[in-house]
Amino acid sequence: MDEYEGYFADCYVLTDKRTESFIEEFLDHFVPERRETADEYEVPQYADNPVENFKTAREAVRFLVENKSVKHSLYWANPIKSELRGAEIFFTDDGYVIMGIYCETKYPDTEIEDKIFKNIKEFCGSEEGYITYEETPPHNSEEFREKIKSTKVQHRL
Repeated sequence: MDEYEGYFADCYVLTDKRTESFIEEFLDHFVPERRETADEYEVPQYADNPVENFKTAREAVRFLVENKSVKHSLYWANPIKSELRGAEIFFTDDGYVIMGIYCETKYPDTEIEDKIFKNIKEFCGSEEGYITYEETPPHNSEEFREKIKSTKVQHRL
C-alpha cells in the first residue's frame, strides 16, 4: 500500500475570474467546511506598517477584487479528514487570480493531485495551470505562464 509522502502537492490554475462570487463558489465547492489560517490580513502582505488591515478573509477578498494591481495570498485549511488539505488563492499584480488546492501526495504516484488538478481546471474553465510540490506560484500571469512552460519541460525529461 502506498503511503503519503509527508509533504503536499500544490495544484494551481490561472483564471481571469477575479470576483467575490467566483472565489466564494470555488471555496464552497472544494472546501465547504474551511477555516481561515490567519488572524488578520494586511496589505501589503507581511508589511510592518500596512496601509490596510482586515480581520476576515472575506474583507480581504473584497478589497483584492476591487484593487486589481495588489498581489496577495490567502489560505484556508480543510478541517475534514481527506486527501484535500486546503485551498489557496493568489491575487496577481495584473488582474488575474490563481486558484489553488494543496493535497496529500504519494509521489511519484500522482493520482491524487492529477484528479484534483483536473477538477480545478474544469471548475475554473481554464487549461492554464500546473502541479508542483511545496512551492508558491508567481504573483503575475505572465510569470505564471512561463512557469507552466518550464514545468512541462521538466516533466518531459
